[in-house]
Amino acid sequence: MTDTLQTPGGELTGADAADIGAAWIADLAAALRSGSRSELAGLFHGEATWRDFMAFTWDFSHAIGRDGVVERLLELSEAVDARGFGVNGQQPPAVADGGIRVFFDFLTKDRIDRGYVHLVREPAGFVASVLQTQAEALQDHPAKVGDLRREGKVYGIVPGRTRWSGDRRREASFSDGDPAVLVLGAGHNGLTMAALLGALDVPTLVIDREARVGDTWRKRYAALALHSTVHGDHLPYLPFPPTWTAHTPKDKFADWLESYATLMDLNVWTGTEFLNGHYDDDTQRWTIRVRRADGTIRELRPRHFFVAGGLFAAPKIPEVKGLDTYTGLAVHSDAFQGGGEWEGRKALVVGAGVSGHEIAHDLYEHGTDVTLLQRSATYVLSYEAYHKLWNALFTEHADLPPEFADQIAYALPNTRSDDVNRKLVEIGAEHDRDLLDRLRARGFKLDWGPEGTGILGAHMSGKDSYHINIGAAELVADGKVHLKQGVEVTEIRDGRTVVFSDGSRMPDVDLIVFATGYHQFWGHIKPALGAAAAKIDKAYGRAADNEYANTWRRSAQPGLWFGTGFIRMARFYGKFSALLIKAIEAGIEPVDPDRPDAGNR
Repeated sequence: MTDTLQTPGGELTGADAADIGAAWIADLAAALRSGSRSELAGLFHGEATWRDFMAFTWDFSHAIGRDGVVERLLELSEAVDARGFGVNGQQPPAVADGGIRVFFDFLTKDRIDRGYVHLVREPAGFVASVLQTQAEALQDHPAKVGDLRREGKVYGIVPGRTRWSGDRRREASFSDGDPAVLVLGAGHNGLTMAALLGALDVPTLVIDREARVGDTWRKRYAALALHSTVHGDHLPYLPFPPTWTAHTPKDKFADWLESYATLMDLNVWTGTEFLNGHYDDDTQRWTIRVRRADGTIRELRPRHFFVAGGLFAAPKIPEVKGLDTYTGLAVHSDAFQGGGEWEGRKALVVGAGVSGHEIAHDLYEHGTDVTLLQRSATYVLSYEAYHKLWNALFTEHADLPPEFADQIAYALPNTRSDDVNRKLVEIGAEHDRDLLDRLRARGFKLDWGPEGTGILGAHMSGKDSYHINIGAAELVADGKVHLKQGVEVTEIRDGRTVVFSDGSRMPDVDLIVFATGYHQFWGHIKPALGAAAAKIDKAYGRAADNEYANTWRRSAQPGLWFGTGFIRMARFYGKFSALLIKAIEAGIEPVDPDRPDAGNR
């Protein structure tokens, strides 16, 4: 948020920020041209960080501390001919967050890039505490947007002219060739990739086993809505209209994804099941078999297989003795639709993460006598604290469009982001102290995320043991939703009696909802890829370099890509995956850096 900055000479104005920002960018360019280590060091704070997203290398990387930043900048800027530095024309420098915010443009080798720097005042002047750089486009292969958009209609006399609808059907069928990229999963990750690749003229096909785009959302419990607000949830090229709800209900989001696929002219085969795949190291192509909705088998030979199936696959249901004798209804949260038919009846919700809380909330609102079983501990954060602390860049009155806000949101290396998240978790706990104390008094066990990093740390580790509260936590704290803590369901007896691991019992249970999470998607698909999957230890989570493991970047297996995460993450990271794939397709980069001359392009 833009603010004023007090200095010995008084408050800095926007004009001051513009002058200081332009001077710093000019000094950076001069220091890189001269290769002067001392001049470059004088531009950075001692604890400065730099995070690069494929502007200087075709990978993600970071440096921490002035010496590390300077060393890496000097090394890489010469290698890629970094040049053309200038203040960004869309977002002028501004006083913000206790310093000066500057966006700048530059070029590296074959790319058009944009940078962000946060300047803070030291006795000798303003220096950078945070530097972020990212690739925006390929110089010789721009996206077909704006002035470069497709015509849609050719005027004049065109013998044998075809019509748009027929052209689209033929394009989507891939009847006369293979896609360059096959994307598995038509959720927000897969559709984002298809839109970005489509704009770059990379033939792309998305497959999904569901009958309609968006069905993975439609089939989930009725109370579900996105926890993030509309301001951070835009997909590439097509923002939500200003009349859109502040939060998106799951069915509305499902319809939006389906509309997005249509409006963006994406090639999607629904009702299509991925069967298996094989990668040929010599040709550097996949052979992938899929079963279409009509039962026919189609064999595809793309260069790139992009797994965008989300973090989770099949539902997890714990083994419970006698569950097959249960005379009530036992379902996973994935299949539970709503509490409307359970008024006056008795329910047990197993699991106290996001889904467990929201389903218990829904059941209570429909007059159900509901008990929430918390088996371990849960991180709880109020909706107000979550948006105030983690989403301040994405609000109705934020002064930056999403693509610039994204750049700031992903400016810090992950290890520094961890430190920030720990501080925010502490602030959030203080903000929510009354609620958390009341939960403790009920016997509810609180967690703070992996190593105290809250929701983002939990998400990165593939866990959903957190809850953004919009009312369910108060119901537990007030005793309106009963709490059972620290035990497991071990047995069903006498048709409707639930027995717990401590020997206690709950009789006459009409409904059991297992909000017990999902198996990891990569583990689900890995066996179907045979030897090609052997190099992948994990997808998502942290790699040894503290960037994301095998995700949104080249994976350890050439031609195999992964994209997963929440909507904002797909929008931000997907751009770099698409640019790198386009660079490979254009012959700028090899499929496999270790075998640059292999394969057929």
